[in-house]
Amino acid sequence: MTNVILFEPINANNPNLNVEDFIKFCKGNVFNSKLASAWENNIWKGCYRFNKFDMKNNRNSKDRLDDSFIDFAKAYMFHIHSFNKSKLNQNALAMLKIVEFVLLKSYGEANVVKCNNNIFDECVRVATAKYTKLQAVGIGKELEKLCSFLSENRMTISSYFFWVNPLRHKITQSWQGYEPSLEGHSKLPDIKSVIAIAEIFSKDESQLSVRDIFITSVLALLMCAPGRISEILSLAADCEITEHDENGIERYGLRFFSAKGYAGDIKWIPTVMVPVAKKAIARLRKLSTHPRFVAKTMEGKVPESYRHELFTKKPQNFPWYDEEKKIKYSNALCLLFEGQLCQKINKHLAPLFRPTAQFFRCDIDAFASIKGTTNLFKRHGYINDDGSPYSLRTHQLRHLLNTFSQISGMDEFSIARWSGRKLVSQNVSYDHRSHLQMIKLMKDKTSIGAGNSHRNKEIAVMDITDFDLLNDGAVLVTKHGYCKHSYVFKPCNYYPLQDSGTDDCQLSRIHTKILEKTNFDKNDGNVNADKWYEFQTKIIKGE
Repeated sequence: MTNVILFEPINANNPNLNVEDFIKFCKGNVFNSKLASAWENNIWKGCYRFNKFDMKNNRNSKDRLDDSFIDFAKAYMFHIHSFNKSKLNQNALAMLKIVEFVLLKSYGEANVVKCNNNIFDECVRVATAKYTKLQAVGIGKELEKLCSFLSENRMTISSYFFWVNPLRHKITQSWQGYEPSLEGHSKLPDIKSVIAIAEIFSKDESQLSVRDIFITSVLALLMCAPGRISEILSLAADCEITEHDENGIERYGLRFFSAKGYAGDIKWIPTVMVPVAKKAIARLRKLSTHPRFVAKTMEGKVPESYRHELFTKKPQNFPWYDEEKKIKYSNALCLLFEGQLCQKINKHLAPLFRPTAQFFRCDIDAFASIKGTTNLFKRHGYINDDGSPYSLRTHQLRHLLNTFSQISGMDEFSIARWSGRKLVSQNVSYDHRSHLQMIKLMKDKTSIGAGNSHRNKEIAVMDITDFDLLNDGAVLVTKHGYCKHSYVFKPCNYYPLQDSGTDDCQLSRIHTKILEKTNFDKNDGNVNADKWYEFQTKIIKGE
């Protein structure tokens, strides 16, 4: 769902009326046919079940939410969907069920206007008793959002309703490190398995089965840039893009959509890995050529003379391979036929098949066997001393590339963006540098700051014309030099306004160019550019 609906309360003194208007507003702005046709049902098929909270077993609960609460619950869930932050939000629904449960227990009726700090305190206690700590933290976050929503839209009779989630998911970092072989770290792959994949992928296609080509091509793409298996499996056939950077150097990347809410972007491939990525894309595109042709036939976009190719049923939700990302079956890079990857089936044309993450994992797990098909490593003779085949988990490759990025000195914002990560703070969970590497990093930083005689890096000199090619306006310029930052961070509190150099004609022009860039980015939709625009404006005004 790409549309966004915004509700504006009109009655400042009647919370009940605002709730009623909100429900009517959502019903009147239904633009998702699946939800619209199921509004009156307790179950929105494939989405949500509006049944009561059960302390013992929610899945067995058959009672619908209370009549006084269910319409608000549906409206609120529909409201969340309108912002397209995620396909489904089960934490939000679990939170609403608990709110109804606590309201009934406290007041004998589930009227949302009676929500207050005490009700939410009890809700979080119920969540903690029922769910795991991680799930309870998630429900607590949804309670915070509901509190803000009710307060901002004047849907509560509480005179003071400001609730903060007391639960926090503690992120701990312990640099256990790893040996050069990468052995012994559960989140990092065994290096011999990575090398084995590279060796299998490098073989000529005549030496590989269709299944081998598919599996190794997907893994090769995961080694080119930190991604999730689901993101690779949902790439479009025309995902490749080539652009020239500010230095005129040609860069190669893949258009992709992040699985965790980062939305669409380009995953740039390091120069050394470009040949690998191109080879993998070419192989996958070749495998999906015939299935994509059949899908296009189903759409009625090929001449009538080719319609004899159509002898397979349309998949569910056709023509959308991934509706949220607007990718059709006819343009899906990893689209296959159901029997295409099975060595024992010669019948090539069969129902269209959309590979899943689970299907993919089963082929590289040491103990997996699908319909008699052995593990990829075992098929190619990569066996451990104990007789078991090599093994690999796809997400280990993401951890590996993130750790390499940390070791090489990539800045945190670039790592987060390259990884398709919404929060920079999440980088820490993928940082597995060893103690020795961290000590070396601290020594290097100390030596750089100790004085000119100990610096091991030269300070870059920037000409005024270089400021015509700014990537963003998160740059701070003074009489003594400049430093680059990122929009995601706040401007430096220690910037010396007295040394800004705005009284110098040349430096003043630089400040103006930077201000113009931040203003452009702000108007272009970069919400983080606002604070930098305000800061650059203060610099020019000398405030």
